[in-house]
Amino acid sequence: MSFADKREQGDDPFTTRSSYPQKKRRGDRKDGWILKDLSPFTKLIPHLMPSRNSSAIYFKEKIDVTLFVRYLEKKNEELSLTPVKTAQGTVDKITYFNLFLTALVRLFTLKPHLNRFIAGRNYYQRKKIEVAFVAKKEFTEEGEETVVKESFQRDETLWDIVSRLNKQIKTVKTGDTDDATDLLNLFAGFPKPVVQLAIKALDLLNYLGRYPKDIYRADPMHASVFVTNLGSIGLRKVPYHHLYDRGTNSVFICLGEIHQDRVLDEKTGQMTERYVVEISTTIDERISDGFYFIRAMNKFKEILNNPQLLEEQLTDYPVDQ
Repeated sequence: MSFADKREQGDDPFTTRSSYPQKKRRGDRKDGWILKDLSPFTKLIPHLMPSRNSSAIYFKEKIDVTLFVRYLEKKNEELSLTPVKTAQGTVDKITYFNLFLTALVRLFTLKPHLNRFIAGRNYYQRKKIEVAFVAKKEFTEEGEETVVKESFQRDETLWDIVSRLNKQIKTVKTGDTDDATDLLNLFAGFPKPVVQLAIKALDLLNYLGRYPKDIYRADPMHASVFVTNLGSIGLRKVPYHHLYDRGTNSVFICLGEIHQDRVLDEKTGQMTERYVVEISTTIDERISDGFYFIRAMNKFKEILNNPQLLEEQLTDYPVDQ
């Protein structure tokens, strides 16, 4: 189904009711609320550092995910006997990756600065949590890659998110075209000078806050976070990835393979076998400060080690500004 078809069916990421209400103010965009209550120095940063990629900072950490793995194993045993039914379909299995993405949605809810972006040298809070990730149709060198982009509300549960992700991934695996592929095919059909002119025009429209809705819906560069699951190809040590200067994406995450390793138990002083995963994160440092990012990483570890809480709907969460 093309993105034009979805528009006709009323699947509009801007008009769907958000669980993060704000009054409309002068300067708001279709995809974000303008942030005005900022310090004078913060307001100057986009002028001093206008490029997203040159403002990037990098984190890499090996995280103990033993409780995460045990939860996943136990939950899949339960689901094999008693699947969970949702509006998007039945969930009879949870993968490591879609549980990880659910944890990311929860993190961006609890740490809303991560969901900020800079456009037109102004700060914005994104209206939804939008995740983009790469999916392979076949795990071979020749296997075609496609990009999936999905929008989430801040109060969605594990079952809501997993069922929607499964539906999207199934679409990719069965060979049906997705929004991002439709968009790329559209641009690829034009002569190079036309493509260059179109991209410059889109960048200008983004700067002015007038980016076309149909293209926004499919464009993975306009997402809260872009994730690549390198663990799916067996890579344990993951590289850092750059950000993109076009679009509004402020966070890029590379995820490694979960594996067993000997780690030091700080309580006993003994080496023990634990499940660990390496994660590298690239963040536009302009959207917040280092202390906030460190606290966010600690919160993410807490979420990964308490995955059962993702089954519960959030009723209270912080509002940016």
